[in-house]
Amino acid sequence: MLLTFMLSMLLAITRNHHKEVRGPGYWAVGNLVVGLGMVLVLIQLDTPKLLFLPSLALIGAGLGLYLNGIQAFVGKTPDHRIPVALFILLVVIDVFFVVLQQNLRVAVSLGALVFAGIYFASARSTFSRDEGIIGNLFWIASSLFLLMALFMLGRAFAAVKADVAVFDNYAIWPVNAYTFMLGAVSQFFISSLFVLMLSYRLNQNLESIATIDGLTGILNRRGLEDSALKMQGICKRINLSMGVLLIDMDHFKKVNDKHGHLFGDDVLRQLTKIIAGILRSGDVLGRYGGEEFCVFLPNTTEKDAAGLAERIRIGVEKSLHTIHHKNIKGTVSIGVADSVRAGYDFKGLVAAADSALYTAKNSGRNRVVSFTSITRDSVSRESHVKESVSGDSAGKDNIAADNIT
Repeated sequence: MLLTFMLSMLLAITRNHHKEVRGPGYWAVGNLVVGLGMVLVLIQLDTPKLLFLPSLALIGAGLGLYLNGIQAFVGKTPDHRIPVALFILLVVIDVFFVVLQQNLRVAVSLGALVFAGIYFASARSTFSRDEGIIGNLFWIASSLFLLMALFMLGRAFAAVKADVAVFDNYAIWPVNAYTFMLGAVSQFFISSLFVLMLSYRLNQNLESIATIDGLTGILNRRGLEDSALKMQGICKRINLSMGVLLIDMDHFKKVNDKHGHLFGDDVLRQLTKIIAGILRSGDVLGRYGGEEFCVFLPNTTEKDAAGLAERIRIGVEKSLHTIHHKNIKGTVSIGVADSVRAGYDFKGLVAAADSALYTAKNSGRNRVVSFTSITRDSVSRESHVKESVSGDSAGKDNIAADNIT
């Protein structure tokens, strides 16, 4: 019980310093309430006249707070009526069947059934098919809750079948020892699981801070590179092409100069929503820097990527024209490349798309340019230069021959 109280303090302290994580506060209070209830129960075993005290009701309310904490931790709204209803129900059972009716058998049986229901509800709330560490922790917690639910059903059955004489000396009933031993041990392990789940969630939040752009809510450059490397490994292993778009908002500096940087932030957020709404589910969008966005496209050729880029260009031109009742001319220039021509390397792909974007910006903006088109033009110009040089050399040779003649 002392170890459980220590875990409660740890949960409370963590909750105080990380208010963005919901759930630990309920678990901390629930631990304290369950612990207090167990202490009162142990005191009552030698003083049956105090059985009407709300000890079992406190344990029930504490388990209800566990359930509230689980609901909050997974993003649901906690139902605060649960612990209150459990407390009232168990108090009524104790008062009516122990104090008034003096029927301890019925009180023990009904109390055990109520606890079994709480544990079953908790097992269902923590049952998870998710993979990874958090899924495994939820699965272990669900198993513990289910085990306690089954044990409580066994306790109810044992109370029904027990001899009447057992309840004359209730304190030495062996089932009590097993119940409180398993209850204390399971509470300790469940509290430990709560601490582990909280620790993992905090680590996830830290990773999210490191890889998520605070302004737009999408991946930042680091997160984009990590996701691109994962995509690259998959595409390269099964020989799939991988496309990339580099998107830059046209004349964004003028928007900032005219309306201010806060307005410019709103423009970037709106631009992000427009782009994200057009992309497919498997595409990876990130903010590359400033007003530049980068999109990695799995199993996509340059031709298909250019088609998607054109839809983005048109979508932005049609949608990004009024923000906060202020008119702007929101257009984007987009460079397109793929792994077939630029390779799978992150830097090589982005460099190829950046070259295409540079051409798009210099040729009038609000357009899509592919890496292939600029390399083709470059090759064409080189061929033209070589032909001109060859022609000039041939002309000079002919003139020299004529002079000799």
